[in-house]
Amino acid sequence: MSLLLAFATEKERAAALGGLGCPIPFPADGLLPMIPWTRNSREFLVLVAGVGPVAAALRLGAALAANPDIEGCLNLGVAGTFDPKYAPLGAAVAATAEIFPEYGLRTAQGVDATGIRLPQLSTPKAPVRDRLDLDPDAAAKAVGLTLPDDIRRGKSLTVAGVTAEPEAAASFHAAYGVLTENMEGFALALGCEAAGIPFLEARVISNKVGSRAPGDWDLPGALARLRELFLALAR
Repeated sequence: MSLLLAFATEKERAAALGGLGCPIPFPADGLLPMIPWTRNSREFLVLVAGVGPVAAALRLGAALAANPDIEGCLNLGVAGTFDPKYAPLGAAVAATAEIFPEYGLRTAQGVDATGIRLPQLSTPKAPVRDRLDLDPDAAAKAVGLTLPDDIRRGKSLTVAGVTAEPEAAASFHAAYGVLTENMEGFALALGCEAAGIPFLEARVISNKVGSRAPGDWDLPGALARLRELFLALAR
């Protein structure tokens, strides 16, 4: 049995696993840039899933099809924060839900997830429309990981386009009550839900959602904390 470690980019993977014995440079074969890796007698499959929900869904599906013994998935990466007071730059956050705001019927009032009668997908648990509830504590326990004591928890929004304006950020926050914004989480969570395996999403805050001001961004600092977060989870 192997635990799938899913990253959006090679930069995130290198930041989290560089110096820990995971090969660098990471090999890529086009569709499925993934390698097996063993650390402290624990078997991992390391996947660079690509940026955005479409790429993440494609590569997760290929990984699950090629490796039916995957026991669960840990998604590591960076994310934006809607609440810098609770989740400031550099903080680690575990997702308690994943929301995809694009699904449904779009009107002047926004997107109604029930406006289209069909769900996106019916999983073994229930039909899924625009959101999936997650239990990071239960998922971590199921795959033998340990959540750090200082990790924040909150709902996460998956987008294909990063929110660059404060008005749009305020609208998303008001509509969905989310803490973070990412680009792959919903797709990975849905794939794991459909496959019936645990999913844990843990990210480090790299920016304030809706702002392009240099002071509201610290991508290098967030990447530097990814290794610390992985080691805390896998201790």
